Amino acid sequence: MPTPQPQTSKPQARVNPTPHIRRPPPPPNDIRQTKEYRTAARRWTMTIVALPIFFYTSWVLFERTYGNKQPKRLTNTPNKSDEGEVR
Repeated sequence: MPTPQPQTSKPQARVNPTPHIRRPPPPPNDIRQTKEYRTAARRWTMTIVALPIFFYTSWVLFERTYGNKQPKRLTNTPNKSDEGEVR
């Protein structure tokens, strides 16, 4: 019977057979789908739309109050103060 030989080879570490192939990174989360983003976007849009309207109407009302300007008329209908006049 032959005598058993001591094992001289070491176990080899397992190497990735395809090191150049990597998993693709996970897709980024779309922030536009979150509730917080939609709320902030709605508020920002409302602000952008409302500010010019607010500034213009404030200026017109300021001129009417302190600048002695009359409101514009759409037609040439007489005022209530003009009704007593004879033409």
